[in-house]
Amino acid sequence: RIMRHSIKMMISRCVMLLVAPVLVACASPSVPDQYYLLSPMAQPVSESGSSSVIGVGPVTIPSYLDRSTIVTRSAANRPEVNSGYRWAEPLGENINRVVMDNLDRSGVASRLEVFPWTSRDQVDWQIVVDIDQFERQADGNVILTARWKLVHFQSGEIVAAAKYNKVSTPNDATIEGTVIAMSSLLADLTREIATRIP
Repeated sequence: RIMRHSIKMMISRCVMLLVAPVLVACASPSVPDQYYLLSPMAQPVSESGSSSVIGVGPVTIPSYLDRSTIVTRSAANRPEVNSGYRWAEPLGENINRVVMDNLDRSGVASRLEVFPWTSRDQVDWQIVVDIDQFERQADGNVILTARWKLVHFQSGEIVAAAKYNKVSTPNDATIEGTVIAMSSLLADLTREIATRIP
């Protein structure tokens, strides 16, 4: 009986040791996730003197960026997933929407359509963007590397194409500062494309 009692006591102690950390974890207040969006350029919408209909897309991003959590780099070959810091919508959709908003503000089109569109939308020019890098680097700078092309939609002729590769230094090392710098680069890319639209 004494042995049986001792075994029961040992089991009870082991159970308490296992349960205690779980109870502490449950009791600790959880920090809510923070959500972010890229934003369009600050300039007011310009009056469009163009009759062109511009279709935007497809806009592609690397698969390592195509996630709800914001990704930065802690080293050249080491992406870092920032737990607790999330995109409020899929990053590819956010980029596409901001590019369209920026183009609208620049006044280069009478109407904008998002990819995919139909023949009834009567698109004149198509903008295709392939993003290779779009994140904060280990040195603290934000980089945007992308290849873009402007296509005459009816003929399929590529009338302009270029590689964009610039960095922006955030005001601080926070995720919010990073997102603001990303928005600034996206606005600059859009301005570059807009200058090539006939």
